[in-house]
Amino acid sequence: MAEYTERRRHPRYPCDTGVQFLPENGRAGAWGTLSDISLGGCYIYTFAPLPTGQTVALLIKANGKEINVSGKTVSSHPGVGMGIAFEVFPQKDGEANLQAFVDHLASQPKTNVQSSVFH
Repeated sequence: MAEYTERRRHPRYPCDTGVQFLPENGRAGAWGTLSDISLGGCYIYTFAPLPTGQTVALLIKANGKEINVSGKTVSSHPGVGMGIAFEVFPQKDGEANLQAFVDHLASQPKTNVQSSVFH
């Protein structure tokens, strides 16, 4: 059996917050729910995920702040959701707001609940 090698550079933290995503190709935007997030990306639960490789703009509402970030879909699971790798923060405070949100999540007590999503 092949051994799995973790490729992520940043630890992920579970969360449950709204996220609006707008694909670069001009299709209508949609809302989803973040299942986890890191400094490098996130996973969004949505019934209609975008295809892998699609550039997307995200608006994450967390802790009373808005985090705007652009990225690319790196995984897509029809009827479940998609993984996004962050690339650009269009607003100067975007990266700092993300860092503050991730720090907040990291300070929360750990639970023994395991995610059922395969990403």
